[in-house]
Amino acid sequence: AQQPASAQAGEGDVVPFPKPRFDVNLEEDVRIPMRDGVGLFADIYRPLGAGDRLPTILIRTQYDKAPYRERGSKTHDGVACQFASQGFTVVVQDIRGRFRSEGVFHPAASDADDGYDTVAWIAAQPWSNGKVGGYGCSALGINQVMMAPQRPPALAAVLPQASGGAMRNRPFGTIFSGVPEFGWSFKWFREKGNQRSQIPPAIEYHDFLQTLPLADMNERSDSFPNDWRDWVTHELGDPWWRQFAFFDENSRPDVPGLFIESWHDNAVNEGIELFNAFKNQSMTERSRRNQYLIISPTQHCESECAQTPYIAGERDVGDVCQDYWSIYLRWFDHWLRRNGQGELNMPHVQYYLMGANRWKSADSWPLPGTSFTPYYFSSGGHANTSNGDGKLSTAMASGPADLYRYDPADPTPSPEAIRTRGDGSAADQREVDLRPDRLVYTTEPLRSGVEVTGPLRAVVYVSSSAVDTDFVVTLSDVYPDGRVYNLQKGVARARYREAYTAQPRYREDYSRPSLLTPGEIYRIEVNMAATGNWFGPGHRIRVQVASSSFPHFARNLNTGGNNATETATVVAQNTIYHDRDHPSHIILPVV
Repeated sequence: AQQPASAQAGEGDVVPFPKPRFDVNLEEDVRIPMRDGVGLFADIYRPLGAGDRLPTILIRTQYDKAPYRERGSKTHDGVACQFASQGFTVVVQDIRGRFRSEGVFHPAASDADDGYDTVAWIAAQPWSNGKVGGYGCSALGINQVMMAPQRPPALAAVLPQASGGAMRNRPFGTIFSGVPEFGWSFKWFREKGNQRSQIPPAIEYHDFLQTLPLADMNERSDSFPNDWRDWVTHELGDPWWRQFAFFDENSRPDVPGLFIESWHDNAVNEGIELFNAFKNQSMTERSRRNQYLIISPTQHCESECAQTPYIAGERDVGDVCQDYWSIYLRWFDHWLRRNGQGELNMPHVQYYLMGANRWKSADSWPLPGTSFTPYYFSSGGHANTSNGDGKLSTAMASGPADLYRYDPADPTPSPEAIRTRGDGSAADQREVDLRPDRLVYTTEPLRSGVEVTGPLRAVVYVSSSAVDTDFVVTLSDVYPDGRVYNLQKGVARARYREAYTAQPRYREDYSRPSLLTPGEIYRIEVNMAATGNWFGPGHRIRVQVASSSFPHFARNLNTGGNNATETATVVAQNTIYHDRDHPSHIILPVV
């Protein structure tokens, strides 16, 4: 793979935006009518002296357009003035029902249609050259992806960041494999997803997240009206979800896309899958050939503003700097000014290899030449804790089964340093690895380094004393000095085991859940997202298995009922098998 040139930034700094070329005029609170008569308000930034009809960069936000008026900021809030100072008109809009805009806010409910109408309005203005590009991270990236299959004629390019929550079965990143990503999503609905655009009275989240039931947490915490109850009580197989225009197998975009993802973001794998889906499902060859992907090692929406050295949770991953702003300006200039004429001269895939701490590139994803290699679990029947006898190797699985007790009243905790952010921040796992409800399988120290970059998946053979339970599988890097950093994890809810065999994620069918027969052995696949990590010589590869990672994932109460409305719990005796007939393993993408 090619080695992209890294950007230059001093220690503790970020790569700055290019020097302004134009002064910027701001017109505040322009009302843009939607097809149903609701008005969405926008601020319009215009470069002075750049011309009469200019390309437009559109930012649609639910987090308030007002902070974008801050000039000179190095954060996301500063991009409106910065882009405008390079000769683009920039429109920053409050989405429906948030801040200045009219209507009632419901996450994802109107993003596709409102995005289409806004692009059409921009294209009809006398200051527009008829070309619009989308920009923004998280919810701002999701609404670009949801709008794209509507194919607004003036939409010439999108630049969605952390947009995996646009995928059906991964709505707003709040649900993973049918299990609520609880720790951050409740906080998000309460503080950032309510209908008053205000922060409600403060609560102590650490204690409050322990309470049940999930469904009425909004009311019990004196929050403002929001859609938490609906989103947490409707399981993914419920037809209720079909009201949202999430990206799925029927979506047909027709627009070049530059997808920005990060290894420590909670929906990185779905963002990567969207990159491939835009390649495979676009209407025209022009769109199919012009999809690009950059994967940084940062946490959620931090790629452009990451300081060097970058600390991902607790792990130092080195000099991660990339000249994103020059890349973005070149992207928008290519599609909004030059109509795609000429060459971009950019690899289709750029990714940061953690551990080796350097940027690499490739032509496609998964990376060409990837060997999907099974690493099998083995033990003498006592893999509980890091002091147990669990082994991980490419040799066939062997040994008696491993048992552990999962009590929803005392769940295995999430070891991440930040448990309510919505990312997979790296944190030392040693303390959690000493819990008896966590099985630990580890390789011998590696004689030579191994690059593991690509999608991750585990196959576990299990039984349980309960009719339903979860299985959480984590991949970690064990350093020679004993530190243990999590790379990725996945969760599987036993009742949804039949759904997990489908790829990509939006093809998973959750409409036919099936409870377990206690004591019977089942094969369950666990989607573990994706990573890019170099396991250096002397490092060890570790896989941990438990039945919770709380509060990252909501607890399975093990009753077989509705985990959102119930309060009763059942203790489960869970078993992981690893013999020749039941070879539990993780599949690593070895490059």
